[in-house]
Amino acid sequence: MVRRWCRTFSDGRQQVEDIPRAGRTRTATTDANVVKVDNMIRANRRITIDEVAEELGISHERAQNIIHDILRYRKVSARWVARQLTSTHQEQRMAVSLEHLSNLNKMELCDNRHENKNF
Repeated sequence: MVRRWCRTFSDGRQQVEDIPRAGRTRTATTDANVVKVDNMIRANRRITIDEVAEELGISHERAQNIIHDILRYRKVSARWVARQLTSTHQEQRMAVSLEHLSNLNKMELCDNRHENKNF
């Protein structure tokens, strides 16, 4: 592979971008299919990869690639769930946690009120 690159650049090629080549164009991993798969999973979290592939008319491997690598879903208890929180969700989670912590520090707990009293 590297030898081929060296030879092409020695022969005068100056650009590193891929040149158009013959062969089948990518038709399965399109933005439209990614959106369709995401909508299908959100509508039915128990849908299988084979059902997604059959519905869209794509291969099992392409459907799996879209679900796992592009949308970053994983199966938990036979349901598709997002792999990680988005940065927005992480910020919201942090804000709510800090608010709860602040409220906890302001609360007067039963143990603190009755600490100095003799029963």
